Amino acid sequence: MLNDESLTLETVLQKNTQNLLISEVGDELVMMDMEKGNYINLNKIGRIIWEQIENQITVIELINLLTNRFDVQKDECTKDTLEYLQKMYDQNLLSVK
Repeated sequence: MLNDESLTLETVLQKNTQNLLISEVGDELVMMDMEKGNYINLNKIGRIIWEQIENQITVIELINLLTNRFDVQKDECTKDTLEYLQKMYDQNLLSVK
């Protein structure tokens, strides 16, 4: 079930690790939602995003960190990051404040 809320640049994110088992596999993270039985795989970039939201962070702060770390245009990073975060949010990996 998808969340009704859309994320914006001002949205404050936080991990939602409730009901998750998390394992490292190389550069990736594999998670199992114990409640739903779903497996979720975060690739290298997904893992970096996951690690950056250890504490509360706004979407724009995360985008700024990513554009400073990688050779990517801000517009492209903003679009891709918002889409990725929305998928994470829809899978209840994130909570918003």
